Amino acid sequence: MTFLTGLSMWVLFPMAFLVVGGIALITRIVTTRLLKDHAGQSSTNARPLMPTLGVLFALLSSFAIAAQWTNQSTADSIVSRMSTASARLAWASTAPGASTIKIQSALANELTTTAENGWDQLQSGDDILFNESASYRELQQTVRDSVYSSTMSVPASTELLSAVDEVGASRHELTDSHSRSLPTLLLIVLALSGIALTVNAVILTVASHRRAAFVVSSIAVLVSLDLALLLVLAAPFRGTLQTSPKAIQAVVQRIETGFYSR
Repeated sequence: MTFLTGLSMWVLFPMAFLVVGGIALITRIVTTRLLKDHAGQSSTNARPLMPTLGVLFALLSSFAIAAQWTNQSTADSIVSRMSTASARLAWASTAPGASTIKIQSALANELTTTAENGWDQLQSGDDILFNESASYRELQQTVRDSVYSSTMSVPASTELLSAVDEVGASRHELTDSHSRSLPTLLLIVLALSGIALTVNAVILTVASHRRAAFVVSSIAVLVSLDLALLLVLAAPFRGTLQTSPKAIQAVVQRIETGFYSR
């Protein structure tokens, strides 16, 4: 599913529509040839199933999309908290006795590495490499060396350690957010329910040539849109609606321009 979630919405929807529409077309051809004089009876049998299949697909899709949208929003909030914690750390590094230049340099390197490589590591499932990166270890070591080998006041040291720990906590939260991605089984069940709804619509309208095209096409478009939207929301760190690292990149820019300075 990693390949699908990395595609653009403008690719996913036509792809989903081709699959669902193709199934509808094949079903139409097969049922027309097999049913022949029994088309009316088949339509009668299919009619009671439409509300059930429609409600099932609506419930599954609404639940899945709402869950994935919440996960997407959570990832955005975590990146925002990481940006806030990084800014707090940058300001804390300006305390008397702190190694301001070393800490801010290590912080800028860590945030740049996270923005450039972290998203790919998370999406590929390489959580260990993301959480134990060399740039992150360097940042932690630089901050602690500064605190333990300087004449900083206790409040300043506490603030510095608290800020760097908050940066680390937000990194672990990003990993947790990625792990709550869309279960493949749920996507399969949703796709099967959508296909069942489409096939039933084809059988329902097999005896009607004028109404068939509109009804079946409408359902195929709806099912395709739901599946495409779900795949777009399934990966917070890739694809069309991926979580943006701009917030942490902005902290790097402010460090480079000397905004966090005494």
